[in-house]
Amino acid sequence: MSTILNDKVIVVTGASSGIGRAIAIRAAEHGARAVIVSDVTETPREGGEPTASVIASLGVSSRFVRTDVSKRAENDALIEAAEAFGGVDIMVANAGITLKTDGANVPEDDYRRLMSVNLDGVLFGAQAAARQMKAKRKSGSIVLMASMGGVAGAGITVAYSTSKGGVVLMAKALADALGPDGIRVNAVAPGTIDTELLRTSPGIAEASEGFRQRTPLRRLGKPSEIGDAVAYLGSDLSSYVTGHTLLVDGGLLAVI
Repeated sequence: MSTILNDKVIVVTGASSGIGRAIAIRAAEHGARAVIVSDVTETPREGGEPTASVIASLGVSSRFVRTDVSKRAENDALIEAAEAFGGVDIMVANAGITLKTDGANVPEDDYRRLMSVNLDGVLFGAQAAARQMKAKRKSGSIVLMASMGGVAGAGITVAYSTSKGGVVLMAKALADALGPDGIRVNAVAPGTIDTELLRTSPGIAEASEGFRQRTPLRRLGKPSEIGDAVAYLGSDLSSYVTGHTLLVDGGLLAVI
């Protein structure tokens, strides 16, 4: 692997499973000095070793911090944990959920729960990271996890698409607000990625084969490919890239 993240301290939320797990492991493989793994549970949805243990086996410092990202104070405590390694250089606000009852008639309680994680949690994480970066005068990188569903809507994901569309605009607004401090903010918008969450999400699971057939590359994406995209946006290779949403969708939104 490369050394594009050499000596970087990275915090990844929602990193026990799926895309977040791949982002955290890929960061270690790309040379990160330390990776802080955050989630509401340490047990991977897919089974196997906890993410922090896998990272440690690669010879990279790692720590698991249990965090409910919908709570501002818990985001602050998460970023505080990076102090032990010299402070956060790259914040990846990846934690997110889907709903079994999404759509035009999404129930109010479900809607508010999803927004508290997918939108509030992303903002709280970015805010906490930015405060520490400013205090340490670090020209850091904040990467927010959006979705192709935040760029193009779908009737089966009304609440989810609304939350991820908010993340796309949040990246633009925060890029403007934090740019004078040398802090870059971008978003990654994955397409149909082969994860356990995809396979167990009603509606999306059934639609995934149609998405695959329509995708120019004719396959689902791999979680590690999102990890590589995040590594690029976190690295100095993207030093003049901010306020951007990077679609990693195999070309799907170019043709539908």
